[in-house]
Amino acid sequence: MCKWLKSNKISLNASKTELLLFRHPNKELNYNLKIKIDGKKLLPSKYVKYLGLYIDSHLKWNFHTDILAPKLSRAIGMISKIRHYVNQNTLRTIYFGIFSSILTYGCQIWGQFANNNINRIIKLQDKVIRIINFAYYNASRNPLYNNSKILKLCDNIKLINFMYVHESLKGNLPLALNNNFIFSHNLHNYNTRGSILNKIVLPRVRTKVYGLKSINYESSLVWNNLVSKFGDKTLHLKTKNYCKNLITQYLIQNYHLT
Repeated sequence: MCKWLKSNKISLNASKTELLLFRHPNKELNYNLKIKIDGKKLLPSKYVKYLGLYIDSHLKWNFHTDILAPKLSRAIGMISKIRHYVNQNTLRTIYFGIFSSILTYGCQIWGQFANNNINRIIKLQDKVIRIINFAYYNASRNPLYNNSKILKLCDNIKLINFMYVHESLKGNLPLALNNNFIFSHNLHNYNTRGSILNKIVLPRVRTKVYGLKSINYESSLVWNNLVSKFGDKTLHLKTKNYCKNLITQYLIQNYHLT
């Protein structure tokens, strides 16, 4: 690789090159890798920063949330100070600008399933929602999300998952992601409720960690659930903005009911 880069007059900075070995946390690897770049040996890293996400060797996202939490806390501090000098519309705009933009970046990847790290981030979002609404620290959160017309983190991920399937079915994603989902009616000729509503086939999985918790599987569940709620068999033909607004309004309305 180094020879190819050099022959094409491209330099590879060995000091900025990292080695990460992905593996199951319960399985130790017996390795003795000797990879060198220009005489400098590469040592395995515990995590690497890639496109703003901190990826560790077990894909647990612990370190990423450790970095994310202080950033969100600083944004909460700024919103807490400025809320006394602006109206609600401006405050909501500021929320999306300095808090939500950080919260939702890459959340489909690192926030797909609840754990202690994700719950820590959810509590920070609950805190800022109470601050925006000038509510007590222990006020019920659902009415506040409904009043602010803001999605919870978990529902934002549902929306992203739904739109991922929608855009994949319409062929608007990179080629490798456009063939991940299959309609039920493409597998058989007889009518079922799933085929009539244009539900998609759940991917076959072999493990809980890498199967049931995969983005494709979870996105399929979200799609099938929401098309059942709306009973609209043409959602995959609607525009991106139409579907995004429809799902957002539906999820926010549920806060009022609960």
